[in-house]
Amino acid sequence: MRYPAQLKVGIVGGGWNGCHIALELRKQGHRVSLFESKPDIFQGVSGNFGIRLHKGPHYPRSKATRDSCREALDKFCETYPELVVHHESAIYAHGEKDALGNPFKVSDDAFRKVCHESPDCATIDPQSAGFENLLSAYNLDEPSVAIGDRLRTFFKEKLGIAGVHLHLNCSVEKIESLGQKSLIQTDDGQYTFDIVINATGYTSLLPQNIAESLPVDIGITHQVCIALVYEDQHPQNKPLSFIVMDGWFPCVMPVIDSHEPVQKKYILTHGSHTILRSFDSHEKGLSFLKGLDDDIVSNKIRPECEREITRFWPKFLDRFHYQGWKGNVLAKLKTTSEFRSSLTFEKEGVIHVFPGKVSNVITAAEEINVLISDILRRRYSSVREFNGVRFTTTSAFHINSQEIGDKPKQGENHTSNLQTFAAIFAAS
Repeated sequence: MRYPAQLKVGIVGGGWNGCHIALELRKQGHRVSLFESKPDIFQGVSGNFGIRLHKGPHYPRSKATRDSCREALDKFCETYPELVVHHESAIYAHGEKDALGNPFKVSDDAFRKVCHESPDCATIDPQSAGFENLLSAYNLDEPSVAIGDRLRTFFKEKLGIAGVHLHLNCSVEKIESLGQKSLIQTDDGQYTFDIVINATGYTSLLPQNIAESLPVDIGITHQVCIALVYEDQHPQNKPLSFIVMDGWFPCVMPVIDSHEPVQKKYILTHGSHTILRSFDSHEKGLSFLKGLDDDIVSNKIRPECEREITRFWPKFLDRFHYQGWKGNVLAKLKTTSEFRSSLTFEKEGVIHVFPGKVSNVITAAEEINVLISDILRRRYSSVREFNGVRFTTTSAFHINSQEIGDKPKQGENHTSNLQTFAAIFAAS
């Protein structure tokens, strides 16, 4: 069975999944076009919030998520060493009570075991490190990934060298299946591809009633999330990160958006205070986000977040000074364990990607290769199936199906309408 050596592939969405998949498919010799509705790539969640390269402890209640993070991390670091930023320290701490007075969701012993799933994990004394109200704390060799202009510049160069055709400021209105081809309809024209990949972050262009077709009844929520931006007044040679687990707790992460030797920009997020609302559609979330302003964030949200971070890191505000905020709408799975890996599936020749963590782009691309192979196998297979009946592509069922299905009308002068025997008896 021989497949086409070179496919024409259209990818919608210029974030981490779209750009990584584009490069991987170009390595295999396929012709790739990438469509992005914004003026540049990495303008959405990937370019603003995709910071942490997880080793796993952020998800103490989902072993599957931890495993997927660790499995993809080494491959990711090997693939994109220019974008990986190592830390002076990456501290995971276990809080006594969260912002709502709730106790932790996992025991201290369970959290310790989760952190020590990473061989490099080192136990630290919270008080000696300047922290309070913590049961325990651990330092891991967990890096960050670059975002913003540094990320965009890197990928535009890579995509250009690879020969990926970029369509920027190009809004895709629909994806339509044309049998063995798929059509991308944009605001400036139509494009036909052998394979189309929807990497819009599960925000648009999904098949109707897709939830009813999936093998698992998944729940999706679109969360309006913001991050408070701070400047480090005493930056070190390497950045740091600090997160308190497991519940409504604060998190401090570096923002690596340039090649400056010393990084000063950080964001502060919180498990409850910076996740502002959840909606059943991306559009509703964007509408809410547009209604936010500096007064609401500065007077209502910032005080709560700073009260929380100083509860665990009393001298945080002595070192970090507030600069502003940024926000976005994130599609998330609704699961008890906070499962956060990516999901890929194909329907009617179009492959869809539900985003997980940044390093999960490695896994998503690998799964897409398998799905593409399956699409080609079905398209070019020497056996066809219809309602459970199989027949070869060389059979008349396949080659002459239209002619076979074209039936004579009743009463038409046609041999199949002859009733010679009945006519003889009628005449006698």
